[in-house]
Amino acid sequence: MNTNNNNKIFSKVQLFQFLVAFFVTAFGIITAYYTTIAGIKLDLSKKAESEMVNQLDKRLSNIEILLNQNFLTKDEFHHFSEDLQKRLTKIEYQLSAINKE
Repeated sequence: MNTNNNNKIFSKVQLFQFLVAFFVTAFGIITAYYTTIAGIKLDLSKKAESEMVNQLDKRLSNIEILLNQNFLTKDEFHHFSEDLQKRLTKIEYQLSAINKE
């Protein structure tokens, strides 16, 4: 009768060890999943930011050319400057929204 008691306790200990190992493994898998998703989001936001910076750089280069050729009036330059500021604000808002996710 004492042997049956020892077998039952041993089985409970094994079950407890299995459950602990299972939950630790599950927690590790969930953590890896969310870390991977966060990494992908960060990579995408960096690519988007890089593309936007390249587009802005090209546009600024075009404006420099126009300014050097005297085809752009002061009013047109101020209008473009305001438009550029609005676009940059939108980009900052989108990037902050991506980073918050």
